Amino acid sequence: MTRYELPAMVVEHQRRGANLYELILHAPPIAQSATPGQFVMLRPMRTHAPLWRRPYSILRANPDKGVFSVLYSVQSAFTELLSLKPIGSMIQTLGPLGSYFQPVRSARRHILVAGGVGAPPLCFFAARLVPTLQAGEQMVILEGARRDDLLVGLDEFRALGAEIRIATDDGSRGYKGFVTDLLAEALNEPIESAVYACGPNRMLQVVARLCAAGGVPCQVSLDAPMPCGIGVCLGCAVKVKTPDGGIWYRRACVEGPVFWAEEVVWE
Repeated sequence: MTRYELPAMVVEHQRRGANLYELILHAPPIAQSATPGQFVMLRPMRTHAPLWRRPYSILRANPDKGVFSVLYSVQSAFTELLSLKPIGSMIQTLGPLGSYFQPVRSARRHILVAGGVGAPPLCFFAARLVPTLQAGEQMVILEGARRDDLLVGLDEFRALGAEIRIATDDGSRGYKGFVTDLLAEALNEPIESAVYACGPNRMLQVVARLCAAGGVPCQVSLDAPMPCGIGVCLGCAVKVKTPDGGIWYRRACVEGPVFWAEEVVWE
């Protein structure tokens, strides 16, 4: 798949919550070719300081307007620089990169499992999935976070008319407990399902185990360090199973970040 390296113009910069921002960028080639689950590498300055770009999942893309957006929280000098970018300024952008979610068309119910800041690529996926659903197909969103104010993407999911089930660790909203508890409950319901998940790798490991036990197809978007984003540095190597039962490594930034859950060697 073609990737583009270009300066993207900031067309909107919105505060979405406590310390959370949506950055909307005008970059027609990326907006027109991006697929749910893919990401971009951003650098706020034209210089190489900070040295490395940072990866951000694409939250939404509008090919007609030539724009796409990412969500980020201010946690470091890098994201502080991003937060200071005004409308009309430029951000060095590389993308779209990586693999993407693929709808399992044999499923009658599509379960999207979002853990905290893992919601953005699933928002993008849900927006593209809903118009393709056939009669009798359903989409269910399971979203979890440590507390209520850390839930991400609920507005996007609600706008699609999706069924949403929420879990928070502290019980401040929805079910008190883990989002994987909601998944275990959902998988006990008698309907042929497929699962698509993004969040912390510890959560994804539990999601993978639950799906394997139930024979449910599952795709996961892994959280891996991606210093270069193009498969050169090998900093994002993921241990996977080979067809002959062996072990190999694949790059999360090229062959991933979306993998079939049964491929991954969970450690």
